Amino acid sequence: MIIDSLDKGLICTDEDGKIKFVNSSIESYLMKDKNKLINSSIDKIFPYLKEKGEQDFSIEKKIKIGNKKKSFIIRNIPVMVEGKKVSSILEIQKTFDMVRSAYRLIEGERKVTFKDILGNSPKMLEVKSIAKNIAPSESSVLLKGESGTGKELFARAIHYESDRNKAPFIAINCASIPDNLLESELFGYEEGAFTGAKREGKMGKFELANGGTLFLDEIGDLPIHLQPKLLRVLQEQAFIRVGGKELISISFRLIAATNRNLEGMVLSGEFRDDLYYRLNVIPINIPPLRERQEDLDLLSESLLNKNCMKLEKEKKYYSQEIKNAFHKYPWPGNIRELENTIEYLVNVVQEKEISYDDLPANIKDYFCNNEKDIKFNHKRALKDMVDSYEKEILARYLEEYGYSTKDKELIAEILDINLSTLYRKLTKFNLQ
Repeated sequence: MIIDSLDKGLICTDEDGKIKFVNSSIESYLMKDKNKLINSSIDKIFPYLKEKGEQDFSIEKKIKIGNKKKSFIIRNIPVMVEGKKVSSILEIQKTFDMVRSAYRLIEGERKVTFKDILGNSPKMLEVKSIAKNIAPSESSVLLKGESGTGKELFARAIHYESDRNKAPFIAINCASIPDNLLESELFGYEEGAFTGAKREGKMGKFELANGGTLFLDEIGDLPIHLQPKLLRVLQEQAFIRVGGKELISISFRLIAATNRNLEGMVLSGEFRDDLYYRLNVIPINIPPLRERQEDLDLLSESLLNKNCMKLEKEKKYYSQEIKNAFHKYPWPGNIRELENTIEYLVNVVQEKEISYDDLPANIKDYFCNNEKDIKFNHKRALKDMVDSYEKEILARYLEEYGYSTKDKELIAEILDINLSTLYRKLTKFNLQ
């Protein structure tokens, strides 16, 4: 009864490879009555298995069940008596189930909820409220925000607050995988699909995410030739592996993220408009760190404590000057840059107090170059500070969107100002 109740399949054979026992999982896997399997040769079910001999081994085998080919991982455990094999126990699992279990084991340690996303500023509370409200939905989500703002954290929190939280969260970065490999990563491939492919084939991210959530980070870097293929998968909820013929049905929720201007890319023809509208069902804009100044103290203290524990250092604290510096620095790398800065400080500072002089050179250079030295420049006029910040914002937008007339029209629309006002400010700050 115990063996019969196991999730994995078990087959017991004699020394000649004749089946003497199977459990209920095998009946389910092979869609055959156990009485029809008893006394038949294992070779008839899993061809060429006997060639492996008496050794303990694991192998992947594909067999045809009904009209479909199914893949199994088989472990052979020989039973030896006085140096002679008297029988074998075959432990059998679906390849899909084993890979999914491995992903669940890994992802289980990375479970994220909205409570784990620190921030009590009005903008963050609003974004967290929207994300939490839409988490139970099945609609696609597009997370927009600068690099380092925590888009993947939000994606994970949405997944774990949804009804799909028992299934895997599968993440793939579209910018980190070469174009020629990205298709096989998403779709998977059959054996011999291309030169260098694994002999047994490979399961793709679409298949692994079945029942769960697929997170496509840096979606703006998805090659143009793959965009219609992704759109088709989203519309039909089915796909074919590279080099395959069988249509595989799937059901996953898609969450995409980007730090690029997809609207501008659609206008320039770099991104398909039909895919954009399919992804942009629920857009969520995650604010950069400079727009949530109220969260800086909470974040910096939390990261300080976390890194002191991780690096096994005595508890440290910030001087008032470094707190001021944190609030005045624009953090172009957002929370990721803040994390790296604090980890650097915990590593290099020997004293309990972390002072302004301990800051990394790039941050101190920023204050020197912009005449914002925290230690010696406390009496700057408010107008000068506002002008400096306004110039910095405009320069960043020009860098991101471009200098053409169309680009400036888009910048004016985003900043909600008249085009003539934008031109006047650009002239004022010598940014033309």
